[in-house]
Amino acid sequence: MSEAAHHLVSEAEFLTLPESTERLELVDGEVIMSPSPSYWHQEILTRIVARLREWAADTESSVTVAQGPLDVRFGEGRILQPDAMVFKTRLEREQQGPVDRVPELCIEVLSSNRAYDRITKRFIYAEAGVQEYWLVDPATHIERRSGDGLARVERIDERLTTPLLPGFVLDAKALLES
Repeated sequence: MSEAAHHLVSEAEFLTLPESTERLELVDGEVIMSPSPSYWHQEILTRIVARLREWAADTESSVTVAQGPLDVRFGEGRILQPDAMVFKTRLEREQQGPVDRVPELCIEVLSSNRAYDRITKRFIYAEAGVQEYWLVDPATHIERRSGDGLARVERIDERLTTPLLPGFVLDAKALLES
């Protein structure tokens, strides 16, 4: 029985892949390809990003609200594409390649690979210094994670607010209704 050689991909190799709308991520030499999201996943993501952009337009500080696919470097050999993210600074229009600034907030709308979002991405985000991580379960609620290691968990069923985004309010119940 022959065993195929397993080749880890370097960051340099990963960055030579052709531009794509595929959701490709690099985690410690492994290229992860996520399946296409569902319509409902995308609808929820669109609603969240729209609300964040409304909030950002009303704030007097420099804020960038972005959504995937957008490569963000969370460490050497760790290039991920959060569903949505908030940077407390402006990203330059000319930004090329992976964003080298870690977002303060990352958001993932859960789909079929829940363990990847709940465990792998949470640990990578925490290690990189992400201050807050929202996991949106399209069927039930939002989980807001913060604190050291993103270990503090708050289940949001009604209204999401956060000290990270002063004045921001998200009606979680309305968000998840069809």
